[in-house]
Amino acid sequence: MPTDPGELLAQQLKQLRQEYLRDSTERVAELRRLRSRLLENPAAALADLRHALHRLAGSGGSYGFPDVSTRSREGEHLAMRLEAAGAAPGPADLAAIDQCIDGVDSAFAAARVTLGG
Repeated sequence: MPTDPGELLAQQLKQLRQEYLRDSTERVAELRRLRSRLLENPAAALADLRHALHRLAGSGGSYGFPDVSTRSREGEHLAMRLEAAGAAPGPADLAAIDQCIDGVDSAFAAARVTLGG
């Protein structure tokens, strides 16, 4: 156990980051569940998806994973544009949402490799 306060803080931060990444699979699964609801209830599902992506955009940055934040923010903006349009997402929209979710998943995977978690 480190005795230097700086080392102790660094170790604690690394542990928090690893815990965050351990939950990343479930976070991405939640995004995919929300995406699957888009055909049933587009308005509610888009709002829920936007909120989930917003949370990830903030938490990704807070935990030091800027790519997670960037990819999530892109998805959040897409969901906002679709909400503003007021129509059910079409096939191209659904493909773009899938691409955003895949991007978030890839960013989490890269972070796990980088952190060794």
